[in-house]
Amino acid sequence: MRLMVYGDSNSWGFLDDGLAHRYARRWPVVMADAMRAAGTAVELVEECLPGRATNLDDPFMGPEMNGATPLAAVLKSHTPLDRVLIMLGTNDLKVRFDRSTEEIVGGLMELGRIAREDAIWEEGSALGALPLPSLGFIAPPALGSRADDPDWDRASEWDGARAKSLAVPALLEAACRERGYDFFDAGTAVQSSALDPIHWDEANQVKMGEAVASWVLGLN
Repeated sequence: MRLMVYGDSNSWGFLDDGLAHRYARRWPVVMADAMRAAGTAVELVEECLPGRATNLDDPFMGPEMNGATPLAAVLKSHTPLDRVLIMLGTNDLKVRFDRSTEEIVGGLMELGRIAREDAIWEEGSALGALPLPSLGFIAPPALGSRADDPDWDRASEWDGARAKSLAVPALLEAACRERGYDFFDAGTAVQSSALDPIHWDEANQVKMGEAVASWVLGLN
């Protein structure tokens, strides 16, 4: 199975220690290892970028943070793919984007549309007969409670974000059900750090990988 993960810093392996070192046992790696241990051959493709939003240019971090812009090219470049897992939406919660939960889920569904329509090879091309990969969305866990602490040094950047993050999974699940996408709620398996409410600690990276592996294996 060729499986691609399309995500942001939590999928890239950024930990809650703030050191910006890429954790070797990040969840996509743990997931792939767990699936192999269960007897499924997996070729993992990691396409994860810290700061990535769904379909928004970031006025401070740059237009390359727009997850929609490169998606079709990324999917085509990694053809053939059997399964694509998308976990984005956390960065859309930032105050500067002023997005509602409905708009965040709408951004995710735009990624689904791109994967289903724009990433298809044109009729008659050498690769045009390849089947579409299965598409799954993962709702990130809610932000940690420290995001609501006015004394947190990044509180102004994430004001009101935790409440929105708590509402995203139910809306995303409904949107995925309507369109036939697979869905997993990461909040059922892991939680954001008490130290850094945006990111996770090492233990939760590992737990996430194991949980997603079980979920994906159950889909086959």
